[in-house]
Amino acid sequence: MNANLPTGWQGRVLALLILLVALTTVYLVVAVPLWDLYRERAAHLASQRLLLVKLGAIAAELPVLRARVADLRVAADSHKLTLDGASDAIASAALQGHIEQFAAASGVTVGSTEILPTDTQGEYHRVGLRTLISGSYESMMKLLATIEMATPPLVVDGLQIHSLMRRAGASTTLGLDASLEVSGFRANEIGHTAKP
Repeated sequence: MNANLPTGWQGRVLALLILLVALTTVYLVVAVPLWDLYRERAAHLASQRLLLVKLGAIAAELPVLRARVADLRVAADSHKLTLDGASDAIASAALQGHIEQFAAASGVTVGSTEILPTDTQGEYHRVGLRTLISGSYESMMKLLATIEMATPPLVVDGLQIHSLMRRAGASTTLGLDASLEVSGFRANEIGHTAKP
């Protein structure tokens, strides 16, 4: 035994200090990293469990979502989006027929109709008409509402409404005159048939 080592109560204190340093070192070197690894793994496991619950909820919604997509596809296929016609001239004539039909149902008189130049936009041709109409304010609003709700969708542009002058001695006004451009789209047959 080494004679330089303290004995008695000083030796015991020194032994306790050495034991305390050794235990602290073991704690800091082994226990703390293991505890941190355990907490990290527990947090990861908890997030994986939450993800599993969310994925389960999404998977449960999948049949409903697939049915909804199928319904929307059927609705989109049955909802006509373009004007009929093998050419722009035929589509313009069909559009003119629609406008005249809408005008007659709304109580509006069609004065004249001019075919606008077509405009190709991607796979579609924009087909338009400039139409002069006359009628009461209510009948014109009814016509515009009918055009807005039309199938296939139609676009109204360049709307100008003018009131007619009242004749001297007449008890009522004659109504309104309006000029408007109505356009729709026709599918480009080349681009349309190229689609799967």
